[in-house]
Amino acid sequence: MSAVDIRQAVADVRAAEAQSDRIAEILAVVQAVQAATATAQAPAACSCSHGHDARPRRSAGQVAAWVAGGTACACVLTALFLAVALVAVAVTVGGCVSYLLIRQIRADRKGK
Repeated sequence: MSAVDIRQAVADVRAAEAQSDRIAEILAVVQAVQAATATAQAPAACSCSHGHDARPRRSAGQVAAWVAGGTACACVLTALFLAVALVAVAVTVGGCVSYLLIRQIRADRKGK
């Protein structure tokens, strides 16, 4: 590995550490909010039958987690698509340059 690769790896590790710290903070806030809403909303025992849904509703933290997960997946898929497109363009340009270079070399040999 060259020095540039090592520097890049160190920078990547530091960025990942900063992101993990941020994610830990977000999770702590979500857990605190969930704990606060769980104690504030004591389930009322109700024996009536006027359309109560037996399933509990999703909490705001769960919805936020699903939205964040979906957004992260969309970002990863977009980055993957852009990486594939960049490689395709690089291969195309490299092929054209190689073709022109080989053609020029052959033309130079014939001219001697």
